[in-house]
Amino acid sequence: MKLNNISFKKHMIPNLTSPIAVTALLLSSLLVACSGEDGADPTLLSDNPSMDMGIPESLTGGSASAVPALAMATDTMTSASSSIRMAKAGVGQPCSYLGNEDEDDPFRNGYETSKFMISIMASWTCIADLLIDVSSYVPHDGTIIETENDTNSDDFEADEPTHYSVIDDSETQVTVRLYYNYSRSQPPVAGEQAQFYVSWNEAENGDIEGRMIIDGDGVAWDNHDSEDPSMMRMDFFYTDTQQTADMFLQFDEDNLWADGFRIQIVKDLDSNPLLKVFEARGLIDMKAQFAPVANVTEIPDVQLYTVSDALGNGASIAEFQDLSLPLELNANLGNNLGNYIFTKKDVYFFEYDMDWEYIHKTVLSSEYRGARTTPVSGGTWLPFDPSLDLIITALSLDSDYFTGAKCAVIGDDCNGLLNAVFDFSGGFAGQEENQGTDPLDWRSTAISNVEYLTTVYPNGVDWTGAFEHSFTPSENP
Repeated sequence: MKLNNISFKKHMIPNLTSPIAVTALLLSSLLVACSGEDGADPTLLSDNPSMDMGIPESLTGGSASAVPALAMATDTMTSASSSIRMAKAGVGQPCSYLGNEDEDDPFRNGYETSKFMISIMASWTCIADLLIDVSSYVPHDGTIIETENDTNSDDFEADEPTHYSVIDDSETQVTVRLYYNYSRSQPPVAGEQAQFYVSWNEAENGDIEGRMIIDGDGVAWDNHDSEDPSMMRMDFFYTDTQQTADMFLQFDEDNLWADGFRIQIVKDLDSNPLLKVFEARGLIDMKAQFAPVANVTEIPDVQLYTVSDALGNGASIAEFQDLSLPLELNANLGNNLGNYIFTKKDVYFFEYDMDWEYIHKTVLSSEYRGARTTPVSGGTWLPFDPSLDLIITALSLDSDYFTGAKCAVIGDDCNGLLNAVFDFSGGFAGQEENQGTDPLDWRSTAISNVEYLTTVYPNGVDWTGAFEHSFTPSENP
């Protein structure tokens, strides 16, 4: 027995990782300038600031080394670029992590969703790291320089930069700009906004502060999906006691269900490595339901929270509030178990090897919102056209369920039904069953006092000024 529409499918999730691969490829032309005239590979400067947060594989899914390396994906890679990529990312595809491998349902549980968001952050901090190192080998005078990617060439790559510039804004601040789809005859000019911007400052006390901004439409101008983010900004602030990376993603205005997505990771450098070292929070600002249904006008909230020690043992929460759920059993026969709205909380304790330790999911609240057409009796499993009496038996509901006040009238509580539909005790419809016991350790304490993000906007209100290509370090970083 399997009900339709009870998971958030792949097509509902924006592609947040494709620009990562694109950007890595785009850097190839810039990296050509990194090798000396004799073709010798450059040596990375050990005193360059690093954005690497050392995020455990249990939070990123591990490096995407099982797929072809980007260094093998383009003939334009030089030995210099390969050297830098290998140094920054080890073997395999640089700056790319597996994240959630369950592509059909990235919201399958809180842990999988956490890997989905944290792998994105790990990739972009890796790219920031790469750019910082690469910038050491090109002029810092602000001159806009052509790459080898010529728009008039037969081997022009639309997803690679055509120009770049690097400038020292001060003795401690550097800014890199990458430009896309400019011809040799009409290159970008000084003051023109680049499609990729990153600026960072390293203070005398060693604190690092910076900002990265990417125009998703401009970077992937020939292959942009309306579901994807159109703009991205990442702020980072690293001290000798704490590292913080804060990412803000604005969705394309054509995205029907979301306006923004924020991901924040904080690493406590003073913490006991066997206690809470990493804290990650995520928030999706919704403007419509994933699956709109009649009689549901509420806008859902999607909140994520994860903690981990230095080894990768941790716990995660995914909380979906006021989410709509249509349970259409057989569209061809007009069999609809009804429309619902619910709030669901997934708690997932995981180990450093990515295995589960404790799983507890529950529907906290729910309401029936009408549209039920499933007959009371006379249904069949084969062909799939069940009636209410069969569903009651299969899901071990009370014999008088769907009558009286038991999920029968609009506004009724339907927790019994929805908990059974998600089947947290038996793996129904592909859902993991609740299993294990709460270890009652530091993780239990950490997730019992959750503070979710409250806004996806850098200014807390809207996107005004969020993606301006300017960065001024704090006066006292």
